Amino acid sequence: MRTGMLGGSFNPPHLGHLLLAESALQELALDRVLFIPASQSPFKPGLAAPDPATRCEMVALAISDNPRFALDTFEAERGGMSYTIDTVRHLRALSPADELFLLLGADAFAEFPLWNSPEEIAREVTLAVATRPGCAIDLAAHPFSARARSFAMPAVDIASSDIRRRVAEGRSVRYLVPWTVHTFLGATALYRNPA
Repeated sequence: MRTGMLGGSFNPPHLGHLLLAESALQELALDRVLFIPASQSPFKPGLAAPDPATRCEMVALAISDNPRFALDTFEAERGGMSYTIDTVRHLRALSPADELFLLLGADAFAEFPLWNSPEEIAREVTLAVATRPGCAIDLAAHPFSARARSFAMPAVDIASSDIRRRVAEGRSVRYLVPWTVHTFLGATALYRNPA
């Protein structure tokens, strides 16, 4: 099975995440994409985030209408700092025959050499880097170019930080997040400034 891995804080999940995953399914001929919410990201140590269970719930809502998307709660349930290498080892133990693709944006790919055990990750997975119109990536110049390939996705500029700010300001996030997540945010006090 060809499996894409899409990790992140998903704080909250938005349409950019879904577009990246859907583009990877099509462009890389994947069988499925696993959405893997981090318990705590080593690159966002001070970020106040909802608990992992709440973010997993939002991801489950966001992907509920796509049978080729699945929620993987390994990092969220394990707790502590989330490192991709631990998740790769976990998935390898579960399904050793799977061909794994780590789905990355250009910014994450640029930082990949700084990750925990990047050499081992690159031996175990294909680094699949999303390219968008107007965002050039020079794979050949990257230290892990031999294990990387690019795939195209539509240009979309949505950030979870912007969504959180909009909710806190009482502004609309409709069409930035899936309707299911929009409904969840409307029914909870998540991201709203305290009165």
